Amino acid sequence: MKVNLLRLKFANILSFKDEQEIFFTAESKYTNMPTNYIRNEKAIGEEMITPVTAFYGANASGKSNIIKILNEIVSSLLNRMDKKPSSDFYQPFALSEETLNKPSLIEIDFSVEAKRYILSMTFDKEGILSENLVEYAQKTKNILYKREKDKLVKTDKKIISKFDTALTETSLEKRKDLLVLDILDTRGLAYIHKIFEALKEITKTTFANIIATYLNIDDLAEKLYNSPKLLSQVTAFIKFADMGVVGIKVLKNEPQSTNKYKILFEHKGKDGKLYDMPMDEESAGTSQFTKYLITFIPSLLEGGIFVVDELEENLHTMMLAKLVEMFNVPSINKGRAQLIFTTHDTSILKSDILKRDEIWFVEKNEEGCSEVYPLTEFKAIREGFNYEKGYLEGRFGAIPYLGDIKELEAILNA
Repeated sequence: MKVNLLRLKFANILSFKDEQEIFFTAESKYTNMPTNYIRNEKAIGEEMITPVTAFYGANASGKSNIIKILNEIVSSLLNRMDKKPSSDFYQPFALSEETLNKPSLIEIDFSVEAKRYILSMTFDKEGILSENLVEYAQKTKNILYKREKDKLVKTDKKIISKFDTALTETSLEKRKDLLVLDILDTRGLAYIHKIFEALKEITKTTFANIIATYLNIDDLAEKLYNSPKLLSQVTAFIKFADMGVVGIKVLKNEPQSTNKYKILFEHKGKDGKLYDMPMDEESAGTSQFTKYLITFIPSLLEGGIFVVDELEENLHTMMLAKLVEMFNVPSINKGRAQLIFTTHDTSILKSDILKRDEIWFVEKNEEGCSEVYPLTEFKAIREGFNYEKGYLEGRFGAIPYLGDIKELEAILNA
């Protein structure tokens, strides 16, 4: 199933007070129609999708909250009847009296193979106030359902029967925090299930720290053990990165071991012999790069979306650049995969690594509200402009103001 994220809109949630909108589609007028863009004419016509989106900003600017908003969507999807209502479902902007009881908004725009969908919802501390799911196929708009509080005021009756509608409304009367999409999925509707699974695909890496959870080492080792082709591909990439690794082995551990498998890296010694080193004895950078490769390579071939907070963690600048480049090279990214990430690493702010419409900034204004805006808002940028230099000079905002070091000296000597 080929899934892509096209747009995200939200308001009055976490550090965002006013409505914000992020586009994951290309602005070709600024980028001379680069060939790295993802096309899906059946779903989105002449529009194209950026395979990479990078968010820059100071600490506490709100970058990570974008990841949390995507997490909010998947949390809502899995908020089933057999679970207790989530206590942190509603988190409005907290620095203003006018927003504390005002509804929050989330709208996600995405494509699933040949169709485009927009799911929008508003909610407050009592539950979901409105929810709409719209489908676009060859520019034809079809409202799959429209909800107001605990009532379905409009449905596509070819897909959602009167019986399903009645059962959904009965569920909503009991639990106003449930999504209609979630309830209909539990009803076993195949048409709805495909959309439900697509949204899970978009947000699957946002539940928690990507390294600690989604990139579980035993799961990754099992993938390599069961796929000689993937093992060969990861090994080739590692050797290409010139980390001193000449091969990778995956072995099964003894039944009593904590982990089922172990990954061994082969290194060539001065004597020309090969020596095995366990993964946990490798550098943090080698280990991290390997985990990303095991996870990303299948998606580069088959499709997928990765949303990562601080992608550069433990990675050398050149390794980070190589990961980004993998998604931006069509002959490698055959599956139309997307990489969406936050970072502080400015070394990849270069036109040969990131295109202008792949760069976004997050900054807090004087009211303490986070705002998101793209590099394309700055019209004076010419081809060949040094993005990194401009950013560090403060031309695009979204950088920390640290004050003069003498101020700290005065504090310490007071």
